[in-house]
Amino acid sequence: MPTDRPFWSALAAGVLAVLVAAPGASAGTGGAEVPTAGGGAGGAAYGSPLGGVPRPQAVRFSVSPRTVTAGGRLPAIVLRIAQPGSTRVRARLDVTPARGTGGRSVRIVLGQIRVGRTLRPGWPKGARLRAGRYTVRIHATDIGGLTLARPRRAPGRVTLDVRPKPKPKPAPTPKPAPAPSGPATPATPRPTVGGRFPVAGPFTFTDGFGAARDGYGHQGVDIAAAAGTNVVAPTAATVRYTDYQSSAAGEYIVARLADGRDIFLAHCIRHSTTVAPGQRVAAGAVLCRVGSTGRSSGPHLHFELWPDGWRDIANTAPVDPLPQLRRWAR
Repeated sequence: MPTDRPFWSALAAGVLAVLVAAPGASAGTGGAEVPTAGGGAGGAAYGSPLGGVPRPQAVRFSVSPRTVTAGGRLPAIVLRIAQPGSTRVRARLDVTPARGTGGRSVRIVLGQIRVGRTLRPGWPKGARLRAGRYTVRIHATDIGGLTLARPRRAPGRVTLDVRPKPKPKPAPTPKPAPAPSGPATPATPRPTVGGRFPVAGPFTFTDGFGAARDGYGHQGVDIAAAAGTNVVAPTAATVRYTDYQSSAAGEYIVARLADGRDIFLAHCIRHSTTVAPGQRVAAGAVLCRVGSTGRSSGPHLHFELWPDGWRDIANTAPVDPLPQLRRWAR
């Protein structure tokens, strides 16, 4: 049987020519082709950064007031961040002291916030700023890693000045009225005698001896009572001074008791004093009426006890009058 070898040889040669001419013969199965050196038509290659995307910007940022006092209320902060084409950014505020001030930085973490929304963030609990100058700065980053733009008209930072806390003013000292006659002489303490409670009506003990004041300690005991209640002499006494001090004691009386101790009675109703310097009074005699004159937050009698004479005598000091007042109140 004859064999058609020329036919089969021609057929094989034709198939081989077709395979060699077919495009994409070098591409692997199941994967994307490697892009050409020029990137090819149809857009940027995968993973390339997009050009022209705007960065976040602080379109509103204020710290008010810009000057505060150390230890006082911290300023209010208002901010709004904008970024076209974005809905959220991650943000924080850093409050940084100037070099050499010794202050500590404070960070206010805002987390993810919506752009275009006005925020009024609060300060961290317990935050304190020492005296000095600080920079309050916004930091914001969008989902693509773009950080806050800082143009001159909206840099996202402001300066905050913290002034030192003023020193407390010393407690005003009542100015003694002129002595009725002769120089003041030290008291001669004698055994304590019985007596009457100085407030002739219902009362309540409030601030005690040594209670903290602005820069000094309380030198007596406060006795709250209804305005107009009579203030009486606890024992027989001689009136030493009567005067008025608007900035502190108000209308006050200084008297020497029968046992030689001095008492100081303050905040009486204006012009309610019924005695005069040098006058001798019996136990229970009305001296004035409970009021709230001078530096006072409500009607009460401020009562001081000076065993060696009042402050116009050198080297004297008051003592806690509460034990004596309790004995008189029985």
